[in-house]
Amino acid sequence: MLKQRSCWLSLFLLTFSYLAAQDCTIVLRGQVRDAATAEPLEVAQLYLEEAETGTISAADGSFTLSGICPGDYHLSVHHLGCHPKRIFLRLRADTSLQIELAHHVELLERVTVRASRSGSTGQTQAALSRQILEREAGKNLATLLTNIAGVNIIRNGSNIGKPVIHGLTGNRVAILNNGLVQAGQQWGVDHAPEVDPFTADRIVVIKGVDNIAYGGNTLGGAVLLEPSPIGYDPHLHGAAQYIFETNGRRHTASMRLEQGGSWAQWRVIGTFKYGGDQRAPNYFLRNTGLRERSFAGLLEKETSRDWSHRLYYSYFQTDLGILRGAHVGNLSDLDRAIGAAEPFFTEDTYRASVDAPRQEVSHHLVKLSSTKKLTDSRLLKLNYGGQLNHRQEYDVRRGGRTNRPTLDMVLYSHFLEGLWVNEGPRVRTRLGVQVRYHNNDNQSGTGVLPLLPDYGLLQPGLLALFNGQWDSGWNWQFGARYDFTQLDIKAISRDLPRRFLFFDHQFQQFATSLGIDRAFSSQWSSSFNIGVTRRAPEVNELYSQGLHQGVAGIEEGDPTMQAETSFKAIWTNNCHLVEERLHLEYSVYFQRIDNFIFLEPQPETRLTIRGAFPVFLYRQTLAQLWGSDLSLRYEWSERSQIQLRHSLVRGRDMTADRPLVYMPADRVDGSLSYTFPDWGKIESPTLAWTSQYVFEQTRLIFDSENLLASQDFLAPPEAYWLNGLRASMEIHWGQRTIHCDLQIENLFNTVYRDYLNRLRYYADEPGRNIRLNVRMEF
Repeated sequence: MLKQRSCWLSLFLLTFSYLAAQDCTIVLRGQVRDAATAEPLEVAQLYLEEAETGTISAADGSFTLSGICPGDYHLSVHHLGCHPKRIFLRLRADTSLQIELAHHVELLERVTVRASRSGSTGQTQAALSRQILEREAGKNLATLLTNIAGVNIIRNGSNIGKPVIHGLTGNRVAILNNGLVQAGQQWGVDHAPEVDPFTADRIVVIKGVDNIAYGGNTLGGAVLLEPSPIGYDPHLHGAAQYIFETNGRRHTASMRLEQGGSWAQWRVIGTFKYGGDQRAPNYFLRNTGLRERSFAGLLEKETSRDWSHRLYYSYFQTDLGILRGAHVGNLSDLDRAIGAAEPFFTEDTYRASVDAPRQEVSHHLVKLSSTKKLTDSRLLKLNYGGQLNHRQEYDVRRGGRTNRPTLDMVLYSHFLEGLWVNEGPRVRTRLGVQVRYHNNDNQSGTGVLPLLPDYGLLQPGLLALFNGQWDSGWNWQFGARYDFTQLDIKAISRDLPRRFLFFDHQFQQFATSLGIDRAFSSQWSSSFNIGVTRRAPEVNELYSQGLHQGVAGIEEGDPTMQAETSFKAIWTNNCHLVEERLHLEYSVYFQRIDNFIFLEPQPETRLTIRGAFPVFLYRQTLAQLWGSDLSLRYEWSERSQIQLRHSLVRGRDMTADRPLVYMPADRVDGSLSYTFPDWGKIESPTLAWTSQYVFEQTRLIFDSENLLASQDFLAPPEAYWLNGLRASMEIHWGQRTIHCDLQIENLFNTVYRDYLNRLRYYADEPGRNIRLNVRMEF
């Protein structure tokens, strides 16, 4: 017994001696800065959880924590009005940190992409802050992007939306999902991007002409959805989110889990959305329900000091109802339906089902990236991406054929890229080669001729990008790329007897851009961007022929279309005035597009065996677009601020000397917010008033007595003014953070129609919506 006690005493003394001998002299120091302005943040609270010690940052944002033992720690950082940050640290020696917090709850981050030793690149970009992504979670991508000045949304009913950047959309706006251009049937206004914004930690919009790395189809701009690095924290972390909306009784649930480690790092995200008919102020919008499911997984691993790899997979599936009143059976009913106060087939009760007409879409995406560190300044990046998009559209059909799709297309896409990067002392260089291959296959059994033919597309390309800094303080960027497009068509004849028709097209595309920028002082910076881009026509613009069921219209292409050539210039200024309480960003731009391709409404309606529909033709013209974007934020105090955004777009058909159709109406967005003092475990309780005024689109030619001379079937709707309320707060419960957000949209239940909604001919927009959003991080 005495011997056993002696052993335990010896073990205790050895353990005590080891702990006492630890070098608890590690110093952790650093600086806390505003993520958008890079300004230091004073009185930020920092707490090292496992060591149970903390401090606050000084006037210059600096902080110091000393007397720390070696080990693994979590550092919590808080600041008034900021999103708190929790950082995993493995401390073995003195460590220095640069910590960035998103300081303004409503702030749209100004993005400056920097080379490691070359300063900024002169790019015109804007990003949604993390607060906006969390607050607006559950909304589709296009709706989220309207929080950025210069970005509008073109809708097809209440469920489907696509971003419009400086008046351009569809084929001219590239959407990159984790660095891979989304390859779906993006040509359709009723074809929303098959992406789940929950999978992105950062969403960036490029509004300039510096989209060369992403291909030639970016005349309007590009949208980047980017996941954040996972990190090496070996503990399991994640977030659970639930959203309920009263209009449509919609439920959205999302779960995110991730874990780091020395072997590999992983993350998984899953989302489910369910809803029924939405309601306009005076009636239900029949058949506007939806079902949506998505999953994404990310695996990161370093196999050696020089090689790192990243594997990403995502799956997105949706079932969307199309407004039943947009599909009518004869010409007289169509004439009565267009502009009617209430759509056909309206019912007085809520329905959760999704019936025909509807769309069912699934999208698989996989990307494998490998990076080889050649030297301290040179990298080789290899990327492969594969995508499978399956789109089915269902119409109301006779003879029990409603469950048979009228459009059934499968698109296979492959992408290969090799990129060489050199971080020179003055210039950063990127040289790359890319190859894209698409194969579109119409599935048999629909019983109707396909809207688009089968086709194959092969597109190899070369690119070169350079950016650096002159001694005078100017930063510059230059880029160029070349693509060759081979398009092979397999169509079915429209006359009898049916036979296969084969066509092929070759296009040569090029793009070049130059950007410069400079910070003239801490209060003013400016950038200028010019570029020339050539875009080949897409298959739908060449060979569309028939009913586009989703938009309830007949569309006809033209196989003699020529490539577009665009010149664009944009000038942007950023100012911080009134003791840096007034933040202003203003942009003006001009774009000229030769052979501009657009879908023009025709002064006729056509009766088919599937019903009566308006007719739209693809045609080309010389177009000019110009406009301006304004973002303004004024901080009345540390707790209150006012924000304004204004977008102005003008487009003109220079050949016909008349306005372009489907240009966004002028719009002003504003908000006034106040953050109350913290109360116990409740932090950043905020109350905000939001407002949006959309002017009437008065620049179109419309004469109800002379439809042949008009540019549309219906006059643009009147101006409208929407208001809303929002209350939010954060609750800290141990190591968990709960975010609560309550919004009332269209507070006064305003009746309105939007010019950029293709179904505005038939129905009003949705009415009041109360939205509860709860997110728990752990």
